[in-house]
Amino acid sequence: MMNTKKIPIVFAFDDNYALPASIAIKSLLDTKKEGTEYEIIVFHGGLKKKTMKKFSTIANIRWIKVEEKQFKDVPIGWSGLATYYRLLIADLLPEYDKVIWSDVDVLFRGDLSEIFNQDMEDADWGGIIAERQDEQNGIHTHFDENTKPYIYMPGFMLVNTKLWREKKLALRFWDIIREYRDRLKMFDLDILNLAADKIMPVPFSYCVLENIYDAEDISTAREYPWLSRAQGEKELLDAKANPLIIHYAGERAKIWNRDISEIPGYYREYLLSSVFNNRDKSYYRKTKLKILLLSLLILLCPIKRVRKNLRHKKQKLRETVLWTKKY
Repeated sequence: MMNTKKIPIVFAFDDNYALPASIAIKSLLDTKKEGTEYEIIVFHGGLKKKTMKKFSTIANIRWIKVEEKQFKDVPIGWSGLATYYRLLIADLLPEYDKVIWSDVDVLFRGDLSEIFNQDMEDADWGGIIAERQDEQNGIHTHFDENTKPYIYMPGFMLVNTKLWREKKLALRFWDIIREYRDRLKMFDLDILNLAADKIMPVPFSYCVLENIYDAEDISTAREYPWLSRAQGEKELLDAKANPLIIHYAGERAKIWNRDISEIPGYYREYLLSSVFNNRDKSYYRKTKLKILLLSLLILLCPIKRVRKNLRHKKQKLRETVLWTKKY
């Protein structure tokens, strides 16, 4: 029987992703409504004890260790084994009939109770529509065997764990891995789309891609062509205006690894206050030195347009120093 007291939300990460995970979890708690309670669950392959101890200062987390030897023969990409952990949700959490899964390269901006309480009916899982199956210029692998009209992204998932157990969907996952291993490119995404009989569309506001969120004109975003044909421009604009989750996926460097002057303030505040932030004092001394050098260049540069660009860079670096004074 499903535990209805708390909303179960599952993450998976290793020590290398502790920083963004801490930001995701802190923002999850900061944006919940009064009365909403989450059970935060982390699947991991062997986190360091000091990592888990630091997380105890952020939230009460239920840690579940995944035996990675069961994945020894799976094809692995840049995202590593942890991307497969979501396939085990139904078996590792038998007390729940429905579970939320989220990647950790996200920032939560709203409460999840509304989407969690949505009736899934006979859908295996719910996800965000990425592109149409007949899309000619998208980025996802198209399988002729997948007859559903859309390809869905599993970065945020509403998982019908009760149905997964009834249908023994985990066995289907392993069959697909064996059958399609040489054709899998996005691994968990391909597997979940192929295995499901029915996928429930989740609003794009639960996975607003950074390029869409940051763009002044969303039509300039790399993902716009196939997303707009699948979602519709109004859906994208509404989600951009009222995001519930911002997802930092794509070809750009991960937001927490960028120069801090290039990180928007709404994320920078979480970054600088995280117990996993390792930007030491020398980083900020170097930033101050860069400001002095830019000031000198502005004085010496005779070209107005270049001086304007230098002033812009200087202002960004000044913001970095000002933000650090809070912490």
